[in-house]
Amino acid sequence: MVSGRDVSSKDTNGIEVSLSRELGLFDITMLGIAAMIGAGIFALTGIAAGIAGPALLIAFFLNGIVATLTSLAYAELGSAMPEAGGAYPWVREAMGGFFGFLSGWCCWTAQCIACSLYAVTFGAFLSELTKSLTAVISQVVLAKVYSVAIVTLLAYINYRGVKESGRVGGFVTVAKLIILLIFIVFGIYATFTRPDWIKAFTTPSFFPHGFAGVLAAMGLTYIAFEGYDIIVQSGEEVKEPEKNIPKAVVLALWVSVAIYILVAFAAIGSVRVNIPSWEYLGKLKEFGLIRVADQIMPFGGFLIILGGLISTISAMNATIYSSSRVAFAMGRDGYLPPFLARVHDRNRTPHLATLFSYSIVAVMAVLPIEVVATAADIMFLVLFILVNIVLIILRYRRPDIKRPFKVPAMPWLPVAAVVFQLIIGYFLVTEIKHGDIVLGGTAIWMLFGYAIYATYSRKEIGKRLEGEVRTIYEERPVEERFKVLVPVANPVVASKLANFAANVARARGGEVILLNVVTVPEQTPLSAGMKYVKSAKEFLKQVMEQLDVPSGGMIKIGHRNAEAILNAVEEIKPDLLIMGWRGRTFRKDFVLGSTIDPVLVRAKCDVAVVRFEIGETRKWSNDCRVLIPTAGGPHAVLAAELARDFAEKGEVTLMYVGRSEEDGAIAEKVFRETERPLAGVKVNRKFIVSANPVNAIAREAANYDLVMLGASNRPFLKNFLVGLFPEKIVNKTSKTVVMTRKWVSFRDIIKPKS
Repeated sequence: MVSGRDVSSKDTNGIEVSLSRELGLFDITMLGIAAMIGAGIFALTGIAAGIAGPALLIAFFLNGIVATLTSLAYAELGSAMPEAGGAYPWVREAMGGFFGFLSGWCCWTAQCIACSLYAVTFGAFLSELTKSLTAVISQVVLAKVYSVAIVTLLAYINYRGVKESGRVGGFVTVAKLIILLIFIVFGIYATFTRPDWIKAFTTPSFFPHGFAGVLAAMGLTYIAFEGYDIIVQSGEEVKEPEKNIPKAVVLALWVSVAIYILVAFAAIGSVRVNIPSWEYLGKLKEFGLIRVADQIMPFGGFLIILGGLISTISAMNATIYSSSRVAFAMGRDGYLPPFLARVHDRNRTPHLATLFSYSIVAVMAVLPIEVVATAADIMFLVLFILVNIVLIILRYRRPDIKRPFKVPAMPWLPVAAVVFQLIIGYFLVTEIKHGDIVLGGTAIWMLFGYAIYATYSRKEIGKRLEGEVRTIYEERPVEERFKVLVPVANPVVASKLANFAANVARARGGEVILLNVVTVPEQTPLSAGMKYVKSAKEFLKQVMEQLDVPSGGMIKIGHRNAEAILNAVEEIKPDLLIMGWRGRTFRKDFVLGSTIDPVLVRAKCDVAVVRFEIGETRKWSNDCRVLIPTAGGPHAVLAAELARDFAEKGEVTLMYVGRSEEDGAIAEKVFRETERPLAGVKVNRKFIVSANPVNAIAREAANYDLVMLGASNRPFLKNFLVGLFPEKIVNKTSKTVVMTRKWVSFRDIIKPKS
C-alpha cells in the first residue's frame, strides 16, 4: 500500500482505488475558516450592530454555541455516512419521502440565496468604489446592476466548466484574513486610546433593544457560520477523519467566532460620532465597516472594499457551483424534472441546472440585503433543524452503524440545537425589517415545492422504483393478518428461515410471505431476468409446502437485493421482516452486509436478523429456552416480544452484564423495561459482573436454545454491532443468534409510548 492512502475499493483487476488522504488538521481547519470568514462579516456586521447594539458581541458568541451543536451533528453523520456527501442525502436516506425532497429543496434554495447575498454585497462594495465615476445612475441602482452582472458572469464561467483553483482560493483566504486582522489591530488601538471608550458599549445600554435584538441579530448573521459542512464533506480526503474532522469543525468555528467578535468590538469601539456608534453602523448597513475603516487607518475603506470584493467573488463562484450540483442531484434522483440532470455535450457541465440556479440568484440579487440575508437564514435554519432530527432518528433506528465520532449527551444536544434554532428563527422574522414578508414568501416557496413533490416527484420516484424492481409473481393469503416477510435465496437457509418465521406467525395468528429476488447486473435490462422466474417460482412453492401456517410468495426482478426487499416492504407493509445472516462481513463500508445494512436503515417495519447454528434442523415451537442479553431500549423490547413466541411454554432469561456491582440498579431498571411483553411467561433475571461481556454471554448461551439481542449502542453489545460479537458467539456455542431492530417512527421518538 502506498503511504498516506486509504484503500476503499478494488477494481476488477485487483487494483486498489481510493482518494488520497492528504489533508491534515491544519488544512481542513483553514478550509472551514475560509468558508466562515466570508462576505457576511463585511456586509452584515453593520446591520447586525444596529439591531443588537453593543450586545452584538454576545450575539456572535451565542451563534458560535448554537452552530457548534449542529456542526457536531454534521461531524457524526459525516463520519458515519461519508458517502452521503451532505445534508440532502442524509435526510433523504433517513426520512425519505417529502422530507427527503424538502431537505434538497431547502439546500438548493439556501445555496442560491446565499449566492445572492454575496452578489448584493459585491454590488454594494463595487458601487461604493465607483460612485464618483457616474452622476447619472444612483448608487442603489448601480449596486443592483453590478450584482446581476457579476452573477451572470460567474454563471457563464460555471457553464463553461472553469473552476477556481486551490491556489486562488488560498490567496483569497489569506488576503481577507490579513485585511481583517489589520482592521482589528487599528480598531482596538483606536478604541483603547479613547478615555471614554467604555461609553461606546454602554450608551444608552449594552442591550439597547433588549435580548430580542440579540436573538434577531443572531438570526440575521447565522448564515455566516454554516461553513463547517465543507469540512465534513472533505472527510474522504482527511487523515484520521474520526479525530481530525470534529477537532477541525470546533477549531474553525471558534476561530471564526473570535474574529467576528473582535471585528465587532473594533467597529463599535473605535467610531467617533455624535450618536451611539452601534446606531451609526446600523444606519450605514453594509457600508458600516467601510466608513469605520476610513476613520481609523490609512486606505482603510479601500482595503475593506477590496477584501469584500475578493471574498464575495470567491464565495459566489463556489455557491453557484454547489447550488447547481444540488439541482443536478435532485434531477438525477427524480425529485426534480430530469432535464436538470442533463450534462452539456462539450463542456461536460450541468448547464440547465446552472441556468435554473442562476435565475433564482439573479432575481434575489435585486432585493434589499436584509431581505436576502433573512431568506437565506430561514432556509439554512430549516435544513439544520432537519439534520439534527435525522441524527436523533438514526441513533434510534440504526444504533448498529459504525460512528467514528458520536455527539455526546444524546438526544439532548440535538434537541437543544433544534429548540435554539426555532427561537432564533422566530425572532429573525419578527424583529428584522420585512421579516414577516420574507416568511410569507418562504412559505409560498415551500408550498410551491410541495406542489412539485405531490404532482411530480412522488410519482416519478414510484416509477423509478417500479423500473428498478419488477414484481413478476405474487401469491398471498386473502385475509389481512399479522404479516411476516421473509426474503429467501439459498435453499438450505430458506427452509430454516421459513420454519423460524412460521413459529412467529403461528403464535400471532399471522401469515408468512416468502420473497425471492432475481438480480441482474446494472447494465442489464430487468426483462433479462424473466428466464429465471420459472425456477424461482418452483423454489418458493417447495418452501411454502413445508409451512403449516397461511403463506404466500412473491418474486421480484431487480438490480440490487436491498432495493427489491425495500420495495416489497413498501408494497406489503409487513409487521415483521426476518432476514438470514451468513456472519461477519469483512467489508469496511458495511457492518452486517450490503443487503442487510440499507434494509436496517430504511425498512419501515420491525426487523429480525437470524444467524442459524450450523446443522440447525429443528422445527421451532413455543417451548424453547431463550436468553436475552439486554441493555434496554425499544430494540430489546422487540427481542422480548419475539422471545414470547418461542418460550410461551418454556422460559426466558434476561441477562445484564455489568462492570461492577454498582451496575445492579441499572440492571433492575433494564429488566423491568424488557420483561413487559413477557407477561405469563416464566422469566429469570441474571445480573453478572464481568470484564469480558462477550465471553460471559457466550458461556451462558450454551444453556439455551436461542439467543436474542436487541440492537443497542451499550458497551457490551458494541462488538456485536461491528460484527465481532456474533462471530464469537457462533464459535463458542452451537446456538442460533437473533438481532432485532424495532421500527421507531418519528412520532414515537418525540412522544414515546408509555
